[in-house]
Amino acid sequence: MLRTFFITTRILAKSTFSVAPGSIGVSTLRPTGSLWKQYTNLPQSRELSVDKIEGKERINGNTTATIDLEKRRKVLELEIEVMRQEGRKVPSVSTIKPDQWEHLLSLSSRNQRRHYYLYLWNTEMVRLGEKIKKERKQEEIAKRREELLKANAENDHIVYGLFHNSIFLRIYDSTMDHFHNNRLVQAMQFGINLVIDCSYDDYMNDKEMRNTAKQLMLCFALNRSHVEPFNIHHCNANFGKTTMKQLEKHLVQLHQTEFPLNITERSYMDLFPKERLVYLTPHCKNDLTEFNPDDIYIIGAMVDKSSQEPVSLGKAKKLGLRMARLPLDNYFQFKSGKSLTIDQMLAIMLELKTSNDFGKAFQFVPRRKVTTLDEAAAKEQEMREAAKFKFSFKRTGDKRNSKKPR
Repeated sequence: MLRTFFITTRILAKSTFSVAPGSIGVSTLRPTGSLWKQYTNLPQSRELSVDKIEGKERINGNTTATIDLEKRRKVLELEIEVMRQEGRKVPSVSTIKPDQWEHLLSLSSRNQRRHYYLYLWNTEMVRLGEKIKKERKQEEIAKRREELLKANAENDHIVYGLFHNSIFLRIYDSTMDHFHNNRLVQAMQFGINLVIDCSYDDYMNDKEMRNTAKQLMLCFALNRSHVEPFNIHHCNANFGKTTMKQLEKHLVQLHQTEFPLNITERSYMDLFPKERLVYLTPHCKNDLTEFNPDDIYIIGAMVDKSSQEPVSLGKAKKLGLRMARLPLDNYFQFKSGKSLTIDQMLAIMLELKTSNDFGKAFQFVPRRKVTTLDEAAAKEQEMREAAKFKFSFKRTGDKRNSKKPR
């Protein structure tokens, strides 16, 4: 019986699924082949579908979207249980989230599912390890607290330190959050505007969009902790793409009206005068000589690891905007590309706004990418001195091996 159960599960798991033309999302997956109908007890000549309307399931004669997904999920649960009994690295069914189930149901091959199972298993192990560490730490703190309380019971004097009396009050994280958010509120009222253009999702793959969301999170934290933050406007935001979805996961208060973050689907051309906009792109030829507080600088939210096309340059030319680039060549010689991350660009602009000194601002350029002009001059001098002491091995060998004629 157990062998028959395993064979049936594998047959169902290997059954292929096709997507209806013009369909969008996982809800339009349709099974093909006679094996699925055989194991789901559906008639060969009749197709059912269930549409959820007002909380009820209404049956018509087109497709079987909801029922098929539920049965497909049960088959995958059986597949996970079989793989677990075989000793493979698969996650627990209870730990799989709804969005992960949605992605799992969209995978068509078993090899893709195995890779995704391994990814979910690694994530589950990391969370389990963090939970165990947290429990151990709590046990150590409780044990230490008991020892300190026992030692203090025999002591009549005041003892300062952790878990003891102190003249200082504790500052909670929520208090610090309110303090930093108050700075952002003041910047939204009186600060200098800065635009982050979020319209490059079509030029990035899924991994690059996730990286862009992380950099936007770093930008928010960096700007909030600065003494005089910018009033940042995230324009051209597409909430249907991966970038904004990941940002919503990190910032759950994103759509709350009291949260100090400007994010909109509108363009910066509709929000600000065109003559004040300056697009910062590394592909133009105009160097930024000084920071002008009357200008509104635009930074493109794009991670271009796979392609180095001048997309921002073309967009700025198409809109007829002024363009500028950071004068990096006057301070560094780059070992690799000159592209900087969004948070590095924001750190440079914050320092320029404060001091208007490019030497101080370029301290945020990663040193692994550049060679300073002094280092380059010293290296060139060493090469010149080494060239003076070079000699020809060929000539020396010719003299040594040459013989006089007898």
